[in-house]
Amino acid sequence: MTFKEFLISRVQLFFFLVTLIFAVSMILGLIFTPEQELHYYQLIGPFLIAALCVLTTFVSYFRKEPSVWQLVLRHSIQLILIELVVVTQITPPVDGNPMVFRIILGAVVFAVYLLASLMLWLQKYIQSKKLTEQLKKLQQSNS
Repeated sequence: MTFKEFLISRVQLFFFLVTLIFAVSMILGLIFTPEQELHYYQLIGPFLIAALCVLTTFVSYFRKEPSVWQLVLRHSIQLILIELVVVTQITPPVDGNPMVFRIILGAVVFAVYLLASLMLWLQKYIQSKKLTEQLKKLQQSNS
């Protein structure tokens, strides 16, 4: 993967994350603090968190094809960095147990990470299927 392709995939990841963070924020807000109102300046939070999370994904950039061990190790480091970013940036509600909130938040971040990774993998899988079909057609037309 070239660095340009990597950057394009990071922009896509950013918009996936912003969407997922908005959805998760809404759900957690409805569960933990349904009486609280948001102001417009608070809407910048999901964008900032998504940007910080995308910055942590630069750990997973490879110039050459990585081994499975390297891939697992770098994605694990990436997930730990993302968890740290989110858990330190989001403050728990005033009325409640902050440790329970952080555990739930960590689990939600893990689920969002898996969902975003699955969506990016699915996109790459569909692209590779199309490319394979195009190559088969090209081979059939040449023979």
